[in-house]
Amino acid sequence: MSITLMAYPMAFLIDPNEAKKEVLKPASRDIDVDMSVSREKLRAIKVLTNITYDELPNILCYVDCSKEGNICTLTNGLKVNWITRGKYQIAKLYGCSNPEELQAFGEQFFAELDKIAQRNVRLIESNEFFYYIYDTGYTKITEIYANLKKEGAVQIYASSDNEVSASLNGQNVKYYKQPDEKNFMLEVEQKVTILNIGLSGDYEGANVSYGLTNLKIKTNIKIGELKRLLKLANYLYYDADAQTPLKNSNATLNWVLKDGYYTAEFAGSNNNAITKEAEILFRKLNKAAGRDLRFINDISTAVYTYQTNYTDKGVLLNTLTEHGAEEISENDGEISCKLFGMEMVYYKKNGSNGYTLDITQISDKNVCQDLIDDLNDEYGLNIQEITYNKIKERLEQENMRLESETVMEDNSIVLTIEV
Repeated sequence: MSITLMAYPMAFLIDPNEAKKEVLKPASRDIDVDMSVSREKLRAIKVLTNITYDELPNILCYVDCSKEGNICTLTNGLKVNWITRGKYQIAKLYGCSNPEELQAFGEQFFAELDKIAQRNVRLIESNEFFYYIYDTGYTKITEIYANLKKEGAVQIYASSDNEVSASLNGQNVKYYKQPDEKNFMLEVEQKVTILNIGLSGDYEGANVSYGLTNLKIKTNIKIGELKRLLKLANYLYYDADAQTPLKNSNATLNWVLKDGYYTAEFAGSNNNAITKEAEILFRKLNKAAGRDLRFINDISTAVYTYQTNYTDKGVLLNTLTEHGAEEISENDGEISCKLFGMEMVYYKKNGSNGYTLDITQISDKNVCQDLIDDLNDEYGLNIQEITYNKIKERLEQENMRLESETVMEDNSIVLTIEV
């Protein structure tokens, strides 16, 4: 018997040194939960997301759907009920004519959300959590208890007269009955650990790409000019918090006065929203002022701040060196360098495992984006090589033989293992 592993050149969410701890097992050891429930009885799928309550409305603005309260209905008939848990959202998918459509349309929907948010919106601490909800023929708790014990379930307990939970084959299951229904429904938790962070299509690897979180633009706007220019550009200015409300997204804009000039500080969670707002605002302000407000002494002073999933300092330094970075230095946990005239500083914020990147001296945003993409690819390939070696070490420890390995056109590696 053989199993096949695929390693993408997009880096692993886990630290390379942790790769050896991942358990390799044949797919045949995965056991379906509650074999008495057929796939045809799938009613709904709940998906945990990292989308916040405040972020959701802006994301849904880009989705072609009708909205009624918390429920969105897509043009293909898929319904999504958004449920708030803490500050994050749970998506409950239902409304399709059959389970195949429910899963297919659900995948398409989340691929669209990933594209809009420019991240894997299902990723929660290197895991994705799905809850498959099935119709069952059970009407009594005693029937459920008997069946769970027969299947070898453990930790069986009832939290109410209409709900029974248990652990079956390593998965959490829950039977519950809606107040207006006769039969119980079964909810099965499916936890997926993401060993590679590639997404499908053009957004493969979006989880390791840089996510713009802040944009600071020093301006040549002097004291006394700001309110007048904003008014001419049809924008407001609030004195209390030195803030300008934006019109096209949930991004925020604060004005900071230093040394007689203002700096525009944009912040948000969506790359497109921040850059779009900055471009629109300064296009109007520049027209009102009759000059480019973003240059001081003919030099752009914008600072682009990106959040990355890069966690390994050694791999990052190696990647920068391979790419030809100059003046690489480390100081108090910061890594700074110069690439193609741009100044780059990597640092870790308190409580963050991944590096944050500040880039200044950007004369061409297209060149900057190309550079980021190239670094992203090289970092991913370096991590892939480390993880590939760790997997081979693990195979030797588990007495598994590597049957074949193939490097695909996209640089992913397919390993076929005899077990």
